[in-house]
Amino acid sequence: MRADDVLQLMRTAPQRYETVRATLVYRGDGTKIRAVRERYARSEAGRHTFGDSPDEVWHPEPDSEFGWRCRIWRVDENQWRQELELPGGGTSIVVSTGRIRPFGTPEGPPGSSEMWELRTGEGSQEADPAWLIHPTDVFWTMYPFDPAGTASIDAELGRMELTVEEGISWAERDAVRLRGVPVGEWEYPPEPLWWGADEYEAVVDAERGVLLRLASRFDGGDIDALEVEEVRFDEPFDEEIFASRAPLP
Repeated sequence: MRADDVLQLMRTAPQRYETVRATLVYRGDGTKIRAVRERYARSEAGRHTFGDSPDEVWHPEPDSEFGWRCRIWRVDENQWRQELELPGGGTSIVVSTGRIRPFGTPEGPPGSSEMWELRTGEGSQEADPAWLIHPTDVFWTMYPFDPAGTASIDAELGRMELTVEEGISWAERDAVRLRGVPVGEWEYPPEPLWWGADEYEAVVDAERGVLLRLASRFDGGDIDALEVEEVRFDEPFDEEIFASRAPLP
């Protein structure tokens, strides 16, 4: 399989499943994240973003390894459920019901899907670590299932020098690994990839096109990586999945 074939597989991922249920695990290296972010802040691109004050760049991550785990139920961009395990115990639940808001609804723009969220457990949101802001933004947890959507990961990888490794297995799925090396310096942070990484790695489901792993690498190790721990496709979802106010079993 050529690199272009893998990128095309990613572009058509949402067409290749009716539903997806997955468990995601994120691992970050706070020391490497700080080094890469400070390198970006000192670059020409960083000065356009931060101005001439790189010392004022915010670093919410600890100077150590950290991470989070969540479960996803997804039909499409309008109907999904996320359950994020909170560090202090409990669960953050965010649901997009798939029901479209009518005109005159004050809670959100008309034409968008109705959403609700809640927390279980005794910890307050104010007590959450600062780095937990990322998984509470569903951009950071939903992009594996539509890699060419908002994140445009196919386009970012397409700008690199890519090699393809076939015949691998990830989360009990046949997969293809793309390794990408930048051919020039990024002019912007290519989120969810990290600007300034030495190389990038994407493990793509060979049948469905969803991402099973996405990592930015620096100085011989991962800056961070989002990995699918478990995934199931085309299971029937009943209404309880998008209505339950308690963590699902």
